[in-house]
Amino acid sequence: MRKKVILVIDDDEMNLQIAKMVLERKLPCKVIGATNGVEGIEILKTKRVNLVLLDVLMPDFDGIETLQEIRNDEMIKDVPVMMLTASGDMENVRESRRLGVKDYIKKPFLPADLVARVEKKLAEEPPSTDILIIGNDYKVLENLKEVIENNFNHEILIAADYDDAIEILRETNLSLIIACGEMEFIDGFKILAYIAGDEKFKSVPFAVTTLSKILLLIDKLNQPEAEEPEVAEPPVVEEPPAIEEPPAVKEPPAVEEVAEAVIAHAEKKKLAKVVTNLIGYDLDVRI
Repeated sequence: MRKKVILVIDDDEMNLQIAKMVLERKLPCKVIGATNGVEGIEILKTKRVNLVLLDVLMPDFDGIETLQEIRNDEMIKDVPVMMLTASGDMENVRESRRLGVKDYIKKPFLPADLVARVEKKLAEEPPSTDILIIGNDYKVLENLKEVIENNFNHEILIAADYDDAIEILRETNLSLIIACGEMEFIDGFKILAYIAGDEKFKSVPFAVTTLSKILLLIDKLNQPEAEEPEVAEPPVVEEPPAIEEPPAVKEPPAVEEVAEAVIAHAEKKKLAKVVTNLIGYDLDVRI
Protein backbone atom coordinates (compact mmCIF):
# COMPACT_ATOMS: atom_id res chain seq x y z
CA MET A 1 0.00 0.00 0.00
CA ARG A 2 1.39 3.39 -0.98
CA LYS A 3 1.50 6.16 1.59
CA LYS A 4 -1.35 8.66 1.76
CA VAL A 5 -0.53 12.37 1.99
CA ILE A 6 -2.20 14.34 4.80
CA LEU A 7 -1.99 18.14 5.03
CA VAL A 8 -2.41 19.60 8.54
CA ILE A 9 -3.15 23.36 8.61
CA ASP A 10 -2.69 24.74 12.14
CA ASP A 11 -0.98 27.88 13.44
CA ASP A 12 0.28 25.98 16.51
CA GLU A 13 3.66 24.37 15.70
CA MET A 14 3.30 21.96 18.62
CA ASN A 15 0.00 20.63 17.25
CA LEU A 16 1.63 20.15 13.84
CA GLN A 17 4.51 18.16 15.30
CA ILE A 18 2.21 15.98 17.44
CA ALA A 19 -0.11 15.23 14.52
CA LYS A 20 2.84 14.37 12.27
CA MET A 21 4.46 12.09 14.86
CA VAL A 22 1.24 10.26 15.79
CA LEU A 23 -0.15 9.77 12.27
CA GLU A 24 3.11 8.78 10.58
CA ARG A 25 3.86 6.31 13.36
CA LYS A 26 0.45 4.61 13.26
CA LEU A 27 -0.68 4.93 9.61
CA PRO A 28 1.00 4.46 6.20
CA CYS A 29 0.98 8.20 5.49
CA LYS A 30 3.13 11.27 4.99
CA VAL A 31 2.12 14.42 6.91
CA ILE A 32 2.78 17.92 5.56
CA GLY A 33 2.32 20.92 7.84
CA ALA A 34 1.18 24.47 7.09
CA THR A 35 0.92 27.24 9.71
CA ASN A 36 -1.79 29.28 7.95
CA GLY A 37 -4.55 28.94 5.38
CA VAL A 38 -2.74 30.76 2.57
CA GLU A 39 0.27 28.44 2.84
CA GLY A 40 -2.05 25.43 3.00
CA ILE A 41 -3.89 26.40 -0.18
CA GLU A 42 -0.60 26.87 -2.04
CA ILE A 43 0.45 23.36 -1.01
CA LEU A 44 -2.88 21.94 -2.19
CA LYS A 45 -2.35 23.51 -5.61
CA THR A 46 1.12 22.02 -6.03
CA LYS A 47 0.89 18.60 -4.35
CA ARG A 48 -1.53 15.69 -4.46
CA VAL A 49 -3.16 15.53 -1.00
CA ASN A 50 -5.51 12.77 0.19
CA LEU A 51 -6.86 14.55 3.28
CA VAL A 52 -6.73 17.98 4.95
CA LEU A 53 -6.93 18.48 8.72
CA LEU A 54 -7.93 22.13 9.09
CA ASP A 55 -7.84 24.12 12.33
CA VAL A 56 -10.78 26.48 12.75
CA LEU A 57 -9.23 29.14 15.02
CA MET A 58 -6.27 30.74 13.22
CA PRO A 59 -5.31 34.45 13.09
CA ASP A 60 -5.82 36.58 9.95
CA PHE A 61 -7.12 33.81 7.69
CA ASP A 62 -9.10 31.34 9.79
CA GLY A 63 -10.26 27.82 9.05
CA ILE A 64 -13.70 28.77 7.73
CA GLU A 65 -12.23 31.32 5.32
CA THR A 66 -9.66 28.75 4.21
CA LEU A 67 -12.40 26.16 3.67
CA GLN A 68 -14.39 28.66 1.58
CA GLU A 69 -11.34 29.28 -0.61
CA ILE A 70 -10.83 25.55 -1.07
CA ARG A 71 -14.46 24.96 -2.05
CA ASN A 72 -14.43 27.90 -4.50
CA ASP A 73 -11.31 26.69 -6.34
CA GLU A 74 -12.05 24.24 -9.17
CA MET A 75 -8.63 22.63 -8.87
CA ILE A 76 -8.89 21.65 -5.19
CA LYS A 77 -12.58 21.88 -4.30
CA ASP A 78 -13.07 18.10 -3.96
CA VAL A 79 -10.22 17.39 -1.53
CA PRO A 80 -11.56 15.71 1.67
CA VAL A 81 -11.38 18.00 4.74
CA MET A 82 -11.74 17.36 8.48
CA MET A 83 -11.99 20.31 10.88
CA LEU A 84 -9.96 20.64 14.09
CA THR A 85 -12.12 22.57 16.52
CA ALA A 86 -12.22 23.42 20.22
CA SER A 87 -15.00 22.01 22.39
CA GLY A 88 -18.19 24.04 22.31
CA ASP A 89 -17.40 25.91 19.08
CA MET A 90 -20.75 24.94 17.53
CA GLU A 91 -21.16 28.00 15.30
CA ASN A 92 -18.04 27.13 13.30
CA VAL A 93 -19.10 23.48 13.22
CA ARG A 94 -22.43 24.48 11.67
CA GLU A 95 -20.68 26.74 9.12
CA SER A 96 -18.27 23.98 8.11
CA ARG A 97 -21.23 21.63 7.65
CA ARG A 98 -22.83 24.20 5.35
CA LEU A 99 -19.62 24.06 3.29
CA GLY A 100 -19.84 20.28 3.02
CA VAL A 101 -17.55 19.19 5.87
CA LYS A 102 -19.27 16.83 8.31
CA ASP A 103 -16.19 15.43 10.03
CA TYR A 104 -14.43 17.25 12.83
CA ILE A 105 -12.01 16.38 15.62
CA LYS A 106 -12.18 18.13 18.97
CA LYS A 107 -9.03 19.74 20.39
CA PRO A 108 -7.08 18.86 22.37
CA PHE A 109 -7.29 15.49 20.62
CA LEU A 110 -6.30 12.11 22.00
CA PRO A 111 -3.76 10.31 19.76
CA ALA A 112 -5.88 7.15 19.53
CA ASP A 113 -8.98 9.17 18.54
CA LEU A 114 -7.01 11.14 15.92
CA VAL A 115 -5.67 7.96 14.33
CA ALA A 116 -9.07 6.22 14.32
CA ARG A 117 -10.91 9.19 12.81
CA VAL A 118 -8.29 9.83 10.14
CA GLU A 119 -8.03 6.14 9.23
CA LYS A 120 -11.81 5.93 8.80
CA LYS A 121 -11.86 9.05 6.62
CA LEU A 122 -9.04 7.81 4.39
CA ALA A 123 -10.92 4.52 3.91
CA GLU A 124 -13.79 6.47 2.30
CA GLU A 125 -11.53 7.65 -0.51
CA PRO A 126 -12.33 5.95 -3.85
CA PRO A 127 -9.70 3.54 -5.23
CA SER A 128 -6.80 5.35 -6.85
CA THR A 129 -6.21 5.23 -10.58
CA ASP A 130 -2.45 5.03 -10.53
CA ILE A 131 -0.45 5.03 -13.75
CA LEU A 132 3.11 3.71 -13.85
CA ILE A 133 5.50 5.19 -16.41
CA ILE A 134 8.81 3.38 -16.84
CA GLY A 135 11.79 5.04 -18.53
CA ASN A 136 15.49 5.63 -18.08
CA ASP A 137 15.64 9.42 -17.53
CA TYR A 138 14.47 10.23 -13.99
CA LYS A 139 14.42 14.02 -14.46
CA VAL A 140 12.28 13.78 -17.60
CA LEU A 141 9.94 11.35 -15.84
CA GLU A 142 9.59 13.77 -12.88
CA ASN A 143 8.63 16.61 -15.25
CA LEU A 144 6.17 14.36 -17.06
CA LYS A 145 4.62 13.26 -13.75
CA GLU A 146 4.06 16.89 -12.72
CA VAL A 147 2.46 17.84 -16.05
CA ILE A 148 0.03 14.91 -16.06
CA GLU A 149 -0.97 15.22 -12.39
CA ASN A 150 -1.65 18.94 -12.85
CA ASN A 151 -4.03 18.20 -15.74
CA PHE A 152 -5.64 14.85 -14.98
CA ASN A 153 -7.15 13.09 -11.97
CA HIS A 154 -4.50 10.39 -11.82
CA GLU A 155 -1.54 9.72 -9.60
CA ILE A 156 1.55 9.13 -11.71
CA LEU A 157 4.21 6.75 -10.44
CA ILE A 158 7.60 6.69 -12.13
CA ALA A 159 10.45 4.18 -12.25
CA ALA A 160 13.82 4.75 -13.87
CA ASP A 161 15.35 1.34 -13.17
CA TYR A 162 14.42 -2.29 -12.57
CA ASP A 163 14.36 -2.22 -8.75
CA ASP A 164 12.06 0.84 -8.55
CA ALA A 165 9.69 -0.61 -11.16
CA ILE A 166 9.40 -4.00 -9.43
CA GLU A 167 8.78 -2.40 -6.01
CA ILE A 168 5.91 -0.33 -7.42
CA LEU A 169 4.48 -3.27 -9.38
CA ARG A 170 4.42 -5.44 -6.25
CA GLU A 171 2.85 -2.86 -3.92
CA THR A 172 0.39 -0.93 -6.10
CA ASN A 173 -2.84 -1.64 -7.98
CA LEU A 174 -2.31 0.04 -11.33
CA SER A 175 -4.81 1.15 -13.95
CA LEU A 176 -2.21 1.55 -16.73
CA ILE A 177 1.45 0.74 -17.36
CA ILE A 178 3.44 2.73 -19.92
CA ALA A 179 6.94 1.64 -20.90
CA CYS A 180 9.12 4.06 -22.84
CA GLY A 181 10.97 2.55 -25.79
CA GLU A 182 14.14 4.46 -24.95
CA MET A 183 14.67 2.62 -21.68
CA GLU A 184 17.93 0.77 -21.06
CA PHE A 185 17.95 -2.52 -22.97
CA ILE A 186 18.58 -5.12 -20.25
CA ASP A 187 16.45 -3.46 -17.54
CA GLY A 188 13.64 -2.94 -20.02
CA PHE A 189 13.43 -6.60 -21.00
CA LYS A 190 13.65 -7.74 -17.35
CA ILE A 191 10.70 -5.50 -16.45
CA LEU A 192 8.65 -6.67 -19.44
CA ALA A 193 9.38 -10.30 -18.56
CA TYR A 194 8.24 -9.70 -14.96
CA ILE A 195 4.97 -8.12 -16.11
CA ALA A 196 4.30 -10.82 -18.71
CA GLY A 197 4.86 -13.60 -16.16
CA ASP A 198 2.54 -12.32 -13.41
CA GLU A 199 -1.21 -13.05 -13.45
CA LYS A 200 -1.82 -9.79 -11.54
CA PHE A 201 -1.13 -7.70 -14.65
CA LYS A 202 -3.14 -9.65 -17.23
CA SER A 203 -6.07 -7.25 -16.93
CA VAL A 204 -3.95 -4.08 -16.71
CA PRO A 205 -3.60 -2.15 -20.01
CA PHE A 206 0.01 -1.95 -21.15
CA ALA A 207 1.50 0.41 -23.72
CA VAL A 208 4.93 0.76 -25.27
CA THR A 209 5.65 4.22 -26.60
CA THR A 210 8.24 7.01 -26.40
CA LEU A 211 8.58 9.96 -24.02
CA SER A 212 8.45 12.35 -26.96
CA LYS A 213 5.04 10.98 -28.01
CA ILE A 214 3.64 11.26 -24.49
CA LEU A 215 4.91 14.84 -24.21
CA LEU A 216 3.48 15.66 -27.64
CA LEU A 217 0.05 14.42 -26.51
CA ILE A 218 0.22 16.51 -23.33
CA ASP A 219 1.23 19.59 -25.34
CA LYS A 220 -1.80 19.13 -27.61
CA LEU A 221 -4.14 18.73 -24.64
CA ASN A 222 -2.77 21.88 -23.02
CA GLN A 223 -3.08 24.05 -26.11
CA PRO A 224 -6.23 26.20 -26.52
CA GLU A 225 -8.53 25.27 -29.34
CA ALA A 226 -7.22 26.77 -32.55
CA GLU A 227 -9.45 29.16 -34.45
CA GLU A 228 -10.49 28.28 -37.95
CA PRO A 229 -7.77 29.58 -40.28
CA GLU A 230 -8.80 32.14 -42.86
CA VAL A 231 -8.76 30.88 -46.42
CA ALA A 232 -6.12 32.84 -48.25
CA GLU A 233 -6.66 34.01 -51.80
CA PRO A 234 -4.70 31.95 -54.32
CA PRO A 235 -1.58 33.78 -55.47
CA VAL A 236 -1.53 35.26 -58.98
CA VAL A 237 1.00 33.46 -61.15
CA GLU A 238 2.68 36.07 -63.26
CA GLU A 239 5.23 33.91 -64.98
CA PRO A 240 5.46 30.20 -65.50
CA PRO A 241 8.03 28.58 -63.25
CA ALA A 242 11.40 27.93 -64.67
CA ILE A 243 12.11 24.40 -65.83
CA GLU A 244 14.30 22.74 -63.26
CA GLU A 245 17.23 20.61 -64.24
CA PRO A 246 16.62 16.90 -63.65
CA PRO A 247 18.34 15.64 -60.49
CA ALA A 248 21.64 13.97 -60.89
CA VAL A 249 21.58 10.19 -60.82
CA LYS A 250 23.16 8.96 -57.60
CA GLU A 251 25.75 6.25 -57.71
CA PRO A 252 24.40 2.93 -56.35
CA PRO A 253 25.72 2.05 -52.87
CA ALA A 254 28.56 -0.35 -52.53
CA VAL A 255 27.70 -4.00 -52.00
CA GLU A 256 29.11 -3.87 -48.48
CA GLU A 257 26.76 -0.99 -47.51
CA VAL A 258 23.72 -2.84 -48.84
CA ALA A 259 24.66 -5.96 -46.89
CA GLU A 260 25.05 -3.96 -43.65
CA ALA A 261 21.66 -2.31 -44.15
CA VAL A 262 19.95 -5.67 -44.70
CA ILE A 263 21.50 -7.11 -41.55
CA ALA A 264 20.51 -4.07 -39.46
CA HIS A 265 16.95 -4.22 -40.79
CA ALA A 266 16.66 -7.92 -40.00
CA GLU A 267 17.94 -7.37 -36.45
CA LYS A 268 15.39 -4.61 -35.86
CA LYS A 269 12.55 -6.81 -37.06
CA LYS A 270 13.78 -9.64 -34.85
CA LEU A 271 13.94 -7.35 -31.81
CA ALA A 272 10.44 -5.96 -32.46
CA LYS A 273 9.04 -9.49 -32.81
CA VAL A 274 10.60 -10.60 -29.51
CA VAL A 275 9.15 -7.63 -27.59
CA THR A 276 5.75 -7.98 -29.27
CA ASN A 277 5.51 -11.67 -28.35
CA LEU A 278 6.68 -10.94 -24.81
CA ILE A 279 4.14 -8.25 -23.92
CA GLY A 280 1.29 -9.18 -26.25
CA TYR A 281 1.13 -5.75 -27.90
CA ASP A 282 2.31 -4.47 -31.28
CA LEU A 283 5.10 -1.96 -30.90
CA ASP A 284 4.38 1.58 -32.00
CA VAL A 285 7.02 1.43 -34.71
CA ARG A 286 7.16 0.53 -38.37
CA ILE A 287 10.15 -1.41 -39.60
